[in-house]
Amino acid sequence: MAKAELDLPDSFSGIVRLFPLPNVVLFPGVVQALHIFEPRYKAMVEEAIADDQLIAMAMVKPTQLSTAGDRPALFDTICIGKIMTHTQMEDGRYNLLLAGVRRARILEEVNFELEFRKARVELLVNSESDEPEDQLQNVRQQVVDQFLEMLPSQSHLDRASLDSLLESDVGTGQLVDLICYSCGAPPMELQQALEIDSVVQRAQFILKVMRRLAKQMESSGTTSEFPPSFSLN
Repeated sequence: MAKAELDLPDSFSGIVRLFPLPNVVLFPGVVQALHIFEPRYKAMVEEAIADDQLIAMAMVKPTQLSTAGDRPALFDTICIGKIMTHTQMEDGRYNLLLAGVRRARILEEVNFELEFRKARVELLVNSESDEPEDQLQNVRQQVVDQFLEMLPSQSHLDRASLDSLLESDVGTGQLVDLICYSCGAPPMELQQALEIDSVVQRAQFILKVMRRLAKQMESSGTTSEFPPSFSLN
């Protein structure tokens, strides 16, 4: 799930294609598999492939908070992703690997004449460089320890890959985002984590979530799904 360092192109216009889903939250530094079959989203993918390869994952608000019709209300904080690989099937459907690149906030939607949605966004700053190193290292270790404690019940995890990541010089922010994405937390809590600008505070939030999940699994004798499943549009 970890990816090589990516960034937005210098020519980034501030306009992104929106891919709304009710149960998927993408984080910078991780890769999400997507299966695209709706005509409007096939058109979105085709435009992205021909242009900048960028698609922003946006979580749809719960039904009771959503607007009616084909344009449900979205959470403002999103993650811009870049198409790393794509395969088109004979019937026009696509399989994609979308790598998270940057967190962003929707300012306004634009180009309403299109089948799919677009928005003007502001990029959110990575706060890691401004946070005390001792706090970053402290929460990093706590989050890693808690995640490792949950691993025996996560039968789909490649432990060797995780160990390799931990031995690398990956930043605390990317490591925390990877663990957020991978720990089996409910989508609403993942969205909450995505919205937290501070890496330290985001780590503290997901640490509480993981501790709660661990207690729930221990009391029920069940396990959570890992890694997150292949997502359909």
